[in-house]
Amino acid sequence: MSESYEVSIGVTTHMGVKATGWIAQNSDSLGARSIWIGEDIALGQETFVLTAATLLQSKKVRVGTGIIPVTVHNISTLARAGVTLDEIGAGRFAFGLGIGGIQDLEKYGIHVNKPVTELRQSVRILRRLWAGETLDSSGERFALHDFSLGKPNPINIPIFLGVRGPKMLKLAGKIADGVILSGPFDYLQHAIKLVDEAAEQAGRSKDDVEKVVWVPTIPTFKGIQEKVARRVVALVIADTPDAVLDLLAVDREKVDQIRETVAASSPNEGAEYVDDELLDIFSMSGTKEHMVDRFEKVASIGATEVVIGPPFSGDWREALVEIFAEVDSRRGVP
Repeated sequence: MSESYEVSIGVTTHMGVKATGWIAQNSDSLGARSIWIGEDIALGQETFVLTAATLLQSKKVRVGTGIIPVTVHNISTLARAGVTLDEIGAGRFAFGLGIGGIQDLEKYGIHVNKPVTELRQSVRILRRLWAGETLDSSGERFALHDFSLGKPNPINIPIFLGVRGPKMLKLAGKIADGVILSGPFDYLQHAIKLVDEAAEQAGRSKDDVEKVVWVPTIPTFKGIQEKVARRVVALVIADTPDAVLDLLAVDREKVDQIRETVAASSPNEGAEYVDDELLDIFSMSGTKEHMVDRFEKVASIGATEVVIGPPFSGDWREALVEIFAEVDSRRGVP
């Protein structure tokens, strides 16, 4: 019997309008639970505009940011954007927050001394503003003085945290409505356990926290070039913290070589060192059957939702159709 989990689609701001529009317009017919929108800092479409367009172009699917780095946005802008998107989507919007990827933060010279504190404060402030409070509050990267949204009625917007380290995972278990996870299977198993334990320690049920797994999905059965897959994995490896790598049985010398090459040059150069083993560890690729096998494997350890994509290349539209059909066939859905 197939594991119980939802299947969603992930896009990024770096994708073109035609591609993201097609996904939004076809998400309901495909059977997607959500569309998650990742922000590539300073690249491509503007995050909140893309999220609004996706909500308007779809009818039933949940649309979430996955993630918005609190390090590059004003907290009052985040609060106002959340209210607007919630209204546009009539309750279909989910706010995914995080600190941001290692490579992006380093590229733009962004340094956060206390990331756990920063994220905790951001969540607290957003919820208080959405509850209708007027705030005087400050943190490492923000300050509010006698600020309110001017909304008479409380607004309930679910908050998902895109996090990886143990302290961040425990924070998500304690305060978030959901967590967005990315990484190899061994890490995901460890991460879900930490989130569940933290939720129960905070007096919650582990089922109170949705676990969304978003790993690069690479359907090589529909024309995507293998070099694209290896480039994506090289970037993922470069952005993976040591705390995650320490949990894996991987060739650290090779991994460090990839990280150094990406930092010094580009993911294209780092891709040369990505072998088949690393490709399978850090992505879900291959045939639709193999990919859905992997979906079911992560569902077996507690994932409630699995996200397909990106990258999108080759005949990716037909690949999405076939992957969703494979999931449905295993569930006996006609």
